[in-house]
Amino acid sequence: MDCGSPGGGMTMARPNTSSAIALVQLRGGVPVTDSLSIAREFGVRHDNVLRSLDSLISDGTISHLSFELAEYLDEQGKPRRAIQLTERGALIAMPFIGGRNSRSGQVRLVDAFLALRQQLTEPKSVGWSTARGEVAANYAVVSQMLAMRREMEGKGTRSHHYANEARLINSAFSGKPDPIDRAALSAPELHILRRLEVKASALIGMGLCYEERKAALLAYGAELRGQKAGRLAGGGHENPEMIAAAANRACDWAAGAAAASGEGEARHDDA
Repeated sequence: MDCGSPGGGMTMARPNTSSAIALVQLRGGVPVTDSLSIAREFGVRHDNVLRSLDSLISDGTISHLSFELAEYLDEQGKPRRAIQLTERGALIAMPFIGGRNSRSGQVRLVDAFLALRQQLTEPKSVGWSTARGEVAANYAVVSQMLAMRREMEGKGTRSHHYANEARLINSAFSGKPDPIDRAALSAPELHILRRLEVKASALIGMGLCYEERKAALLAYGAELRGQKAGRLAGGGHENPEMIAAAANRACDWAAGAAAASGEGEARHDDA
């Protein structure tokens, strides 16, 4: 299954590039947005947003506690500069951004921060606890599937193999490979993470190499986050029963795929 080994993860936060991804997200338990999201929401070129933010940062209008330098990968896979903002930084910057959607963008940004803060202060529900347990159980399945797949190919599985899969899932979920604070996630976010874990198990069972799994899982993560953003904008909600049924079907399919692929051509996994 060898298409090349995974590269080193970026140390800085990567903002999201999909147009449907939520405007505000948690980073280390803190609600933040980023310059790409603001550019998209306000209808402004990203380089113009960066220019405005650079000016506000250089004259001290936005303090060093309210922003963080960030990177993202463009369509050619090249790292590009971006800026991540806390709620305070974003509120200060909004009047200076402008753009054709400036007024509606400011309203949506404020509403997004308010909604996320309310979500963080609400007590954890039974549904959240269930989703949290399912995420843990599904990651165990990912690990088991990886070990089974490598055993079928006559290989052992070491700690760095499991770590690579965890980093890949984290990247598909949040845009960076760093560990995820699952206790800070909402129930819908946990459902997304669970579906990513199910997908990861299926891709391993299919015998895909790391680079193939990476491309498929990152695309799937963007799709899931886009679906979530669409539901939030339209006032819709996830159906946990439908998600659970789909996840169970995917797990059954992945197990069958692993058994069937053992009869095909063996591939080498990343070392």
